[in-house]
Amino acid sequence: MNTRCNVHGVHVTFIDANHCPGAVIIVFEVPSEQGLVRIVHTGDFRASREHVEQILRIVAIDTQKAVLPEHVMCAQATPCVSPTIDYVYLDTTYLQPSYVFPPQTDVVRAVASFCTKVNTDASFLPNFGHKPNPRISPITRWFPSRNPQSVRKRRVLFVVGSYTIGKERLFIEIAQHLGARIYVSPAKRRMLECLGSSQLVQMLAPDMSAQVHVVEMSKVNMKGMAEHLASAQKCGGFSSVVAFSPTGWAHSGMHYGARPEPRGPDPLDPGLADPESHAGFERTTQLLAQAACMHGDSTFTIDNLKPRGSSSTVTIFPVPYSEHSSFAELARFVCSLKATHIIPTVFSSPAINDTAARWLRHWQTINIHFERWARAADANIPPTHHPTLGLRDCKNIV
Repeated sequence: MNTRCNVHGVHVTFIDANHCPGAVIIVFEVPSEQGLVRIVHTGDFRASREHVEQILRIVAIDTQKAVLPEHVMCAQATPCVSPTIDYVYLDTTYLQPSYVFPPQTDVVRAVASFCTKVNTDASFLPNFGHKPNPRISPITRWFPSRNPQSVRKRRVLFVVGSYTIGKERLFIEIAQHLGARIYVSPAKRRMLECLGSSQLVQMLAPDMSAQVHVVEMSKVNMKGMAEHLASAQKCGGFSSVVAFSPTGWAHSGMHYGARPEPRGPDPLDPGLADPESHAGFERTTQLLAQAACMHGDSTFTIDNLKPRGSSSTVTIFPVPYSEHSSFAELARFVCSLKATHIIPTVFSSPAINDTAARWLRHWQTINIHFERWARAADANIPPTHHPTLGLRDCKNIV
C-alpha cells in the first residue's frame, strides 16, 4: 500500500479507497513509445481531498525513483504543476445531483449518539421527532408510569444492515458507544476475522445476547426485524429493536432539507452553459460550485434521523452512510485532476448515462480551459472560481 511496485515493466501504486476493507485506488504508470501513460482506476471509492493529493504526489515523482508511504502520506503541499492523467476509470454509482451524502464521520457520530440516548432514556425513542401537545403535557407529566418495572427491565437491541463486507465503521462505533459486544453470523465472523483486527475480533460475541447485531441488508425491514427480535429475545431478553439501513440508495437529500426538484429546466443542467466561451466557462464553474454546496456538504445530526417504519417493538431508520462518492465529491475529484479521458464504470438507463457523460465532459472542460481564461483575465479571476480550490472546499464559494 502507498508503494510504487514494478509489475512486468508497469509501475503500480495502491492507495486506500475509503470504501470497504481492502478496497484500493490503483495508479498505473505504463511506459510506451509515445511516453508514459498514466491511468487511475478508482474502483468503488468515497472520494476525498486526500485522494487527489496522494495521486498528484505519486505521478509527480519520476518513475526512476521510489514511491514510499512517507511520500504518499506526507503533509507537504500538493505539487503546483503535475502531469496529466491520461485515463481515469471512475466509480459513477451516484453521479446524480439528488444523491446527497454528508460526511461519513457525521453520520457515524450521529447514529452512535442516538443509540446511546435510546439505550439510557426509556422515553427518548417514543418521543423522538414528536412535539408534545401543550394542552395535554402539563397534565400527563404528573401521571405516574403505568408500569414502573417496564422501564427498568427494558433492553433495546440495535441492528445494522450490511453486505458481505462493508459498514464496519458504523457498527463498531455503535458498540463502542454502548460498551457492548457485536453478534454476527458465523459466515460474517469468518470474513471479519480475515481483516486482521484483533480489537474487532475481541468485540464479537458468541451468541445473540450481544446488544449490537449485524445482519444482511435485505433483512432490514419490518417483517425481518420482527422475526430477528423474536429469535434474539430467547437469549438476550430484548423488548424492542432499533435497526439502521446504512446505504446511499436508501437516502437522498430530499430526506433532510435539500432543495425540491425544479418543475422547469434544471438550472444545474450542464447543457445550459457553454464552457467554450469565457462567460460560459464562468457560468459552468458557478453552477458546479452551487451543485457542490447544495448537493453535498450538508451536515448530519440526530435531528436528521427519520424512521422509515415503526411499530411498538420495531423501528427502522435509513441513514446516508455511503461508501461511494456523492455527486459533489465526484465533481471535486474530477475537477481537481487534469485528466484527458474519464471513463465511467457504472451504467444505468440510457438517459441517466447520457446526463452523467455530460457532467463528466463539462468537469473536464473546467480544467482544460481554466488556464486559458486565467491568462486572458491577467490572472484576476478570484481564487474561489478555481475548481481545484472552490470545489474542494465549499465554504470558499457562497
